[in-house]
Amino acid sequence: MEKGNNQNSNEFSFFNIFHSYITTALKEKLELFGIKSEEVKGDFDLVKSGLMDSMSFVDFIGDMERHFGKEIDFDKVMDDENFTTLDGLIKLFQDERS
Repeated sequence: MEKGNNQNSNEFSFFNIFHSYITTALKEKLELFGIKSEEVKGDFDLVKSGLMDSMSFVDFIGDMERHFGKEIDFDKVMDDENFTTLDGLIKLFQDERS
């Protein structure tokens, strides 16, 4: 049971790290759109919200790859409709860690 709690703690920590990175990197855009960082939850979609277009999202993924030292295989994720959400990004980077 302790292992499960540790895993949940790691997932929460990973979420916090990504949330902090994303809200810091996009602070000016969030402010421009009147979105508070606490409103950026797991289901927040960076593209559908209008915060980014598809090209700026791809550029942002590149920034995240450099920051986190992970390379993302876009062919694996293009069919995932949650790809552009915070939860989708977290899953994507967690999968690449394995």
